[in-house]
Amino acid sequence: MNMSYAISNRGCDARVEDLRAEFGGILTERIIEAEALDFIWEGRIRERYLGLYVAEFADDEMSEDVSRVAVLSSIGGRWHVGLCLVDGEGEAVDLLWKRHYDSREEAETALERAH
Repeated sequence: MNMSYAISNRGCDARVEDLRAEFGGILTERIIEAEALDFIWEGRIRERYLGLYVAEFADDEMSEDVSRVAVLSSIGGRWHVGLCLVDGEGEAVDLLWKRHYDSREEAETALERAH
């Protein structure tokens, strides 16, 4: 069973614009890449629950139950889809993969196909 939720973007674009104003475009892109989990999770506008994550070799950080959640995000005017691991408190703890898309339609399709 997959559940999908719409979420308002929490001002992620404003944070990206502030970074661009302070550091410029190239450094901002590097910051976004280095902090991809936070930007994708905070910039999400839609999420889709995919079920519990079962790791064959769980480390200490993943000893609790975590869920797999596909997210559609808008970050700095670009569309992204990623697969996050989310703890019981609703906080993203890991980013398994991410892709960017030129249009929202392409990103929406990728979100629906994520597994």
